[in-house]
Amino acid sequence: MFGIFRQTRSDPTARLLLLAGIIVQLLFCVTATGVYHTDQHFQIVEFATWKLGEPSGVTHVWEFTHHVRPTVQIWMFAGWHSLLRLFGTTDPYMELTLLRVIVGLLLFFLFNGLLLYYLRDYDRKVRYLGLLLLNFAWFLPYTRTLFSSEMMSASAFFGAAWWYDSRKDRARFGELGLIGLLLALSFYLRFQTGFLIAALGIWMLLEKKFRHLLPLLLGFLAGIASNIGLDYLFYGYFVFTPYEYFAANIFDKRAASFGTSSVFHYVAVLLALVPVIPLSLILFYYAVRPAVRQWKHWLVLGFVFFFVGHSLVGHKEERFMFPVLNVLPVLVAWGWPQFVKSFQRARLATKTILRSAIVISMLLNAALLAALLFTPYSQTIHYTRKLHDRFRDTDITSIYTLDRTPFETPSRVPFRFYEKGFMPRFVKLNVDSVRRLRGQNLFFTTTYEQLPGLRPALDSMGFRPVMYSSRLLWQVNEFLHRRGIHTINDIWVLYRN
Repeated sequence: MFGIFRQTRSDPTARLLLLAGIIVQLLFCVTATGVYHTDQHFQIVEFATWKLGEPSGVTHVWEFTHHVRPTVQIWMFAGWHSLLRLFGTTDPYMELTLLRVIVGLLLFFLFNGLLLYYLRDYDRKVRYLGLLLLNFAWFLPYTRTLFSSEMMSASAFFGAAWWYDSRKDRARFGELGLIGLLLALSFYLRFQTGFLIAALGIWMLLEKKFRHLLPLLLGFLAGIASNIGLDYLFYGYFVFTPYEYFAANIFDKRAASFGTSSVFHYVAVLLALVPVIPLSLILFYYAVRPAVRQWKHWLVLGFVFFFVGHSLVGHKEERFMFPVLNVLPVLVAWGWPQFVKSFQRARLATKTILRSAIVISMLLNAALLAALLFTPYSQTIHYTRKLHDRFRDTDITSIYTLDRTPFETPSRVPFRFYEKGFMPRFVKLNVDSVRRLRGQNLFFTTTYEQLPGLRPALDSMGFRPVMYSSRLLWQVNEFLHRRGIHTINDIWVLYRN
């Protein structure tokens, strides 16, 4: 399948775009410290370290006691963690940076290969558009750094589906069994991948590949059995985690307790992320017609099933759409020829409006891409890394803070994985205690939202800021605060007197 990259040898522009794309991807892998959502950390990393007998914050996570978390990805991280410990790597930040590089390269080649494969019969300019969207739409390179259930399930599913589609006319029994096994892995990595698997099954029936169903089913059942075994090894007794997950989130309505959103919520998500409005409005408009014409294609069916299925569920989060974001450039590129024809027939005024929209979106996309590249999304974990580096070789024993440390979430769940090896201890104070601090060379840390009532007292005691989680975002918060606008949460500062 990956031989598709060899076809770009006669296309220097495509090779240049791929080279620039892989450079951007690697930069994101290095700078994207932390996680997009804390589930990625607590339900994988902290679960794994708990199983390995290390300090862990897992007992604070409800999924641990309800046994709804499938464990295959936990075992993956446990193996990775043990391997690096074997080679003497104890720095948690370096460990996860190396993991991001591996994940980023895997997903880069997977989705770029898939795009080139399904645009192979199109004009070169269509492929260029697809490559530009996939590798430089501001949010997509970041998603490919995430060792999350969403992205790992996407890699397993789209790898299996592409493998099957490219081999469906000559695949053997054993090969089909392996594809079924990979589909089961994608399901256990994230149960919502079932929407994609169902769409793939319907496409196989439309393609009349009835003889393939038995080996695929046998491989899928073998994968289910293997994952039940992994869950047994982790939890200590037999548990069918798909049922436990469904029962807790649907029957007990636990998912809805985290909030519900409009059925159109994910429309806004797609328009904002691939790439940005107003260009995304234009591209998606022209993507609809070719998608309707090719409705039997597994990519179209998969996207529709996944999108509609998630839209009908009350609780919605942007990350739930991550599994399909990296195949959207294919669907959008299919509509590019129609856009070009419409543009050529348009009046001068319409062409001017379209050109302006494209330029505005390109500039906005470039600004957002640069900002996300050099300003990690997970500011709290990024800040803990800066603390580790600053206090690694000092004799400072205490850092004062309010009722939360940088090694805790807003709900006070501890990041034990990152906290290991950090030498100074945190002393939690209330506002009155801060005003009574005495002494020199004291360190105090807090977030911007906690600071307004404390700033006069800190200034009077000679405290001055010496480090921010992000100076840029801190200045943005200062701007927002002066105008009475809600500020960005979890932007940290370190004070010293």
